[in-house]
Amino acid sequence: MMFGPSQSHRIWRMMSALIDARPEWADKETFEADREKMLRYGASSGLSVEELFRMTDPDAILNLWTAAEAAEAGD
Repeated sequence: MMFGPSQSHRIWRMMSALIDARPEWADKETFEADREKMLRYGASSGLSVEELFRMTDPDAILNLWTAAEAAEAGD
């Protein structure tokens, strides 16, 4: 039987980088609220749910957060 590589380490590295950039995301409730904001913004910008869920680059995620925040400030 052949198993594929674990994604745990990659996810840990991604979350570590995100928390380094935005320490408040270490709090699960804060992160989940901000994650929902990013997903809503990304979907309204034309990204599919699949594209959003495939995002693993911390810089891309932080750019999405910045854009979501800027859009909210402009409302």
